[in-house]
Amino acid sequence: MGKVIFWILVVFAVLFALRLLNTSKAKRRRDADAAATKARNVQESMVRCVRCGVYMPRAEAKHGPDGMTCGDPKCAQRH
Repeated sequence: MGKVIFWILVVFAVLFALRLLNTSKAKRRRDADAAATKARNVQESMVRCVRCGVYMPRAEAKHGPDGMTCGDPKCAQRH
């Protein structure tokens, strides 16, 4: 009877240790996802193309002689 109780306690200890390990991994994963989401949510300023009026992020805009342009070849041909 003592051996059965011993093995039951060993099994529960192993399951408890696995549960703690899984919880810590889930917390790390959740924190990493939150940091990535926060980095993605940083808003970029928008600028307007002086030729066609399209709004685009400042990083995608091209500097032209008149101001910020979209850099689309069709836009350049029309104006």
